[in-house]
Amino acid sequence: MKIYIILLGCCLFLSCAKEANVKLPETKPLPVMYSYICPTDSVIRLKLMSSSPLFSSNEIDVLAAVSDGDVKISSIAQGTAQLIFNQNTGYYELKTNSYPIVPGQVYKMTVTTINGDVATAETQVPFTAVPINMVTVETIPENSQTSDRIKAFFTGEANSVNYYRIAASHCFVYTGQTDTIVNDTQINELYSDLNHDGEDSSLTGRFYQKNDSAAYYSTEYYDVFLYNCSESYYNFNKSLKNYSGVGISFPPPAEPTLMYSNVKGGFGCFGAYMKMTFRYKKK
Repeated sequence: MKIYIILLGCCLFLSCAKEANVKLPETKPLPVMYSYICPTDSVIRLKLMSSSPLFSSNEIDVLAAVSDGDVKISSIAQGTAQLIFNQNTGYYELKTNSYPIVPGQVYKMTVTTINGDVATAETQVPFTAVPINMVTVETIPENSQTSDRIKAFFTGEANSVNYYRIAASHCFVYTGQTDTIVNDTQINELYSDLNHDGEDSSLTGRFYQKNDSAAYYSTEYYDVFLYNCSESYYNFNKSLKNYSGVGISFPPPAEPTLMYSNVKGGFGCFGAYMKMTFRYKKK
């Protein structure tokens, strides 16, 4: 009797097994924009791409520039201006001599695609650039690669919550030559002075150099940059750092995503910053 019951249960279980054909929802691609503005920049730039929906049946090159959009920047005080697509750079651009970026001003970026999709984002430019008080550089020899530990000291802006980021470029001249070689900017260390505004602070990062020996350099220095950022710029760079696990990397604009976005009707980031530079000469 027990054997009969077990066999009957197995038959019932197998008879209930069916192949499920679930139709996944089709979603359309949305605009993906990246733009970071600064009063000292000579050009306003915006990168426009298209997202790749998770359940889409179409393959989309998410890194391909979308060149047929309509891109405008606006503010209450300055009105609206058009950004024009530059085929050479792949960016929509507008020179700041015709539309200056003003500290403290709130700006809005509006993107309209050829399909009629509209994406918007707003950001406020920080009021001041925060100077770097001092920079220290400690060389750390390692088996495979030498690195420098760079530490930047600064005093945070008082009476407001501020967001900071440091970066550095390694620059040098080979002995017997005159051209200065600038390595790509590295380091993506972030800091928010929430509950610590106006205090002395520091940010530390590692710069990994190439295998060239510094003995061949006649001149060597670091340009260290301190960014006083908008909250959107800070949050986006923080999510980039978390996503890659090591530092800044270009995000894949796919859906769904844990990447920070302040874009309504799309994805990406519109941010702003004020920048100060400190040159630390090694030799």
